[in-house]
Amino acid sequence: MTGVTGVPTLDRLLNPVPRSGWVVEVYGGAARLLAHTAVAEASRRGRVAVVNVQDFGGFDPYLAARLSRLRGGDPGNILFARAFRLHDVASLVVEASSTGAGTVAVVDPFRFAPRTPLAYSLLTRITGALRAAARDSLVFVANRVSQFGRLRPEGGHFHHHSVHVIARAEWRGRGVFATLLKHPAKPVPQAALAPEPELGVRLLWAGQRPLEEYL
Repeated sequence: MTGVTGVPTLDRLLNPVPRSGWVVEVYGGAARLLAHTAVAEASRRGRVAVVNVQDFGGFDPYLAARLSRLRGGDPGNILFARAFRLHDVASLVVEASSTGAGTVAVVDPFRFAPRTPLAYSLLTRITGALRAAARDSLVFVANRVSQFGRLRPEGGHFHHHSVHVIARAEWRGRGVFATLLKHPAKPVPQAALAPEPELGVRLLWAGQRPLEEYL
């Protein structure tokens, strides 16, 4: 059993979680920041491979490295890849799991999902890759709320049943309020509020880089 997010209050909510074999998903407005804290926490234990599914933005390697150093981790343990198309996601997740990483973090895996639920069968390769990666690693998924307005993570019913632990995390004031919605070893729902000091980063300008880096 190990801390997943690196945020004590939220880890108490999510645990117990084994070091490998499970897919843990956090979705909602605060999921992206928690992806950074989870990667920083994993870098303390060894190699962590990140797959960021975005054409721009999303996961910030600079912020992850900063948090890793603050938590006593090694930024050199963090491997990073970006998927620019839906068809790249599954193959990059498989590659990430082949690096020997103890943790595979996938940020926004269904970013390029079809705009109709009738085409969601196209996402089965991604779900299969997440399950395959979990054979030897702990898989952390930072996901969004379904584009169809449900209070469920993006990816459809087949994805929901493939994930072991699911929690929704949203900003509340200057902290993160998380609700545990699925866990094979705990009754649900349960909820907890993690205050800003536990997050390890100021919310307003977290992860922002100097303008010169874009010029």
